[in-house]
Amino acid sequence: MARAFVLVHGMSHGAWCWDLIRERLLRRGHHAVAVDLRGHGRRAADWRQASLTSYARAVADAIIREGIHDAVLVGHSMAGAVIPKAAELVPTRLAHLVFLAAVVLPSGSSLLETQLSPAARALFTGGGKAAGGMVRYAASFARARWMGDLPPGDERIAAALVQLTPEPLRPWRERVDLTSFYASSIPRTYVRCLRDEAVPPARAADYAKRLGVTPIDLDSDHSPMLSHPDELVRLLEKV
Repeated sequence: MARAFVLVHGMSHGAWCWDLIRERLLRRGHHAVAVDLRGHGRRAADWRQASLTSYARAVADAIIREGIHDAVLVGHSMAGAVIPKAAELVPTRLAHLVFLAAVVLPSGSSLLETQLSPAARALFTGGGKAAGGMVRYAASFARARWMGDLPPGDERIAAALVQLTPEPLRPWRERVDLTSFYASSIPRTYVRCLRDEAVPPARAADYAKRLGVTPIDLDSDHSPMLSHPDELVRLLEKV
């Protein structure tokens, strides 16, 4: 059965990171849309307007613009804070939410407080302030933390690294009211990546518990859309 998938990237990525997934979903007869959030991908120049509110609005607008109903909304990593707010904007157009190696916030918290240790939080915030509101980091960090399953020299690494953008600091500091989301009845799934360096399995289990679900495990690093696209597509089709 053909379905509609809306794909939302995480930190420093863009719609481009879903290309392998979109190609496979389209070949299998599905509708698949990937969204660029402000400050990322083709909207990198808009980083000063980046906020969780603008992120959610971009996702909702894409769903409306594409005329999508009964969507499977997939949020990777940082987008775990985005898709619940998008769901509040277009609840009747969604069939399921998939949190892929994603951060799941308690209501009233922020990405910084939920995902980072106090020491990492200080480094992240300090680096962002020093760079004028953008967090910059070495390609070696991105490679090790997000793409550990890809062998050195793999063309997917090279393609990804040249498209990564500095991360806007502001959305990470925003506190998010998720009262409406946690009271909603939209079905949700959490996909845990077992070799994830960014959202380790134990933490992912806690995030899944926060959603009230048992995680579905994927034998992958943090970025299965790059390293294990076939396995991820099969998993998404089963949702």
